[in-house]
Amino acid sequence: MKVFLTLTLGLAPAACFSGGACVASTYRCLPRQGRCFPSRPVRAAAHRGPLHLRESAAGGGVAPFGPGLRVLSMREQRELLEQLQAASDPAAPWTDTAPTWEALDAQMLEQGDGRPLERSGVNGAARVRLFDAPAGTVPRVTFYRDSASWCPYCHKVQLLLEEKRVPYSIEKINMRCYGDKADKFKELSPAGNLPVAEIDGAVVAESNDILHAIETTFASGFREMLPREDDPHAARVPALLQLERDLFNHWMRWLVRESVYGDDMMQTFVHLVSQVDAQLEQAAELERSRAAPGNGHVFFLGSEVSMVDCMFAPFLERMAASVPYYKGLAVRGNGRWPHLQRWFAAMETRDSFRRLQSDYYTLCHGLPPQIGRCESHPEASHSQKSSL
Repeated sequence: MKVFLTLTLGLAPAACFSGGACVASTYRCLPRQGRCFPSRPVRAAAHRGPLHLRESAAGGGVAPFGPGLRVLSMREQRELLEQLQAASDPAAPWTDTAPTWEALDAQMLEQGDGRPLERSGVNGAARVRLFDAPAGTVPRVTFYRDSASWCPYCHKVQLLLEEKRVPYSIEKINMRCYGDKADKFKELSPAGNLPVAEIDGAVVAESNDILHAIETTFASGFREMLPREDDPHAARVPALLQLERDLFNHWMRWLVRESVYGDDMMQTFVHLVSQVDAQLEQAAELERSRAAPGNGHVFFLGSEVSMVDCMFAPFLERMAASVPYYKGLAVRGNGRWPHLQRWFAAMETRDSFRRLQSDYYTLCHGLPPQIGRCESHPEASHSQKSSL
């Protein structure tokens, strides 16, 4: 993924959108490495060398682009703008000091452990994932996902594949709002919906069906992602899956409807997220009652990531970005849902989740092309300015 980071020199971002004069500076960024390089039009003396973005200690509103790269808080943005302004030389000639896209592509493909993409941590540039399979292995799964890596339904399937470490190949397909689909894919899936998987030659075309097909087909020799019948957590699965759908459906309706801060729609959302928090608390209590050795993390079904976590994760990530942005209600960092906060922290220790995370700006602005106009509360204006 290539990212243009736009900064404003001389004035706070909000002033530029109210008619103030400002200079826009564009940076070429490597999300996976957490580095940005100044590009045109930037004064040559404004900044030399890579720009390292720091992670803010603030709560909600800090959004990862990928490992090591974070959207700065408003305070950090102002500090950065002041530093760039102080370093700028109005008399310096215009120049482009950034590496070429080709050079950045080469750097993006580099892995810290020196392993090839098919065996290292998940990378958006990878087209096959082999994990520990022998050389020459032909994956039994072909996974068709969106070319922009935005689709949450594709996201949950890829999370499961990564957590189970099932070898798979990847084909990138346009979502409807981003371009036409190849005729070959239309033959495979006439409806054109994503994701799609070919498993041992059989086509499976709905995300939850794909999850269960992968779990069933790769039961032996791979991690189990659902509890066995005698596991105390097993009885909780149906209610959790229903809660995930209820929360998703309400969030979708709320985003596109005009509403007022604190109204019934907001209260219903708060109630549903509180149920999620209570379910995570129940999981923690159950783990304590079992005196089971754990890793200090609590997910929906215990101390290990499960299919349920894979199903919740893409949507909770998008809610944590979009709800403060459009409705002015913080999902992360507000102290209201402590078990959910710990779940997010636990998920971010997982290489699969962390490397597939997106940034808040993309998560918020990727929604309208898919679902239509998202209605904002005036109380969300601060979150919207903070994301610029």
